[in-house]
Amino acid sequence: DDYPFLKNIPEERKESEFPMEGYLFPETYYFYADSNPERIIRTLLGEFDAIFTPEMRDLAEEQGMTMDDVVTLASIIQNEAKTEEFTKVSAVFHNRLKIKMNLESCATVDYVVEDREVNQITLTLEDINTDSPYNTYRNPGLPLGPISSPGKEAMEAALNPYAEFMEPNEAMLFFVLIDPEIGLHAFNSTLEGHTKDKSEVNWD
Repeated sequence: DDYPFLKNIPEERKESEFPMEGYLFPETYYFYADSNPERIIRTLLGEFDAIFTPEMRDLAEEQGMTMDDVVTLASIIQNEAKTEEFTKVSAVFHNRLKIKMNLESCATVDYVVEDREVNQITLTLEDINTDSPYNTYRNPGLPLGPISSPGKEAMEAALNPYAEFMEPNEAMLFFVLIDPEIGLHAFNSTLEGHTKDKSEVNWD
């Protein structure tokens, strides 16, 4: 009752291991060594409540998104891109959601697949076929919930996708990592162009 936004969490997630995934805001906090878990959780939730401003709530409502939708999308953006490309990746996902095209986010698969090697960039066919409500290769729309706790920039990007990548301009539907060192992506509006971008990737 102290944090009404938690009421947006679907019942299925409330029974999970991490029901408040996404809402424990990532920041530097200082606690006494004997602080109890409830105080710590309340502090993180309070910070989230302060960061997710009334203006952001109004913008979410205007776009037909619940706060949980925004946090979930922001968590994917946070894991898919560097800050400077957040709004561009957001635009791709908004475009896909609009036409009911699967998000196909590698980050959502990473969230559920166990025993993946550290720094493993590409997914295997087995990974992509993982049966999970978080697997956006198999399931349409947003996953069951956030896959991490996104920062303010990612949440703002989820609400403010890059306009040049959306209609009435050229709607971008694809992106591929072309430089893992700096996190640079190539964006494309067609599968043919995306396939060409992937063929030119060289991570060696």
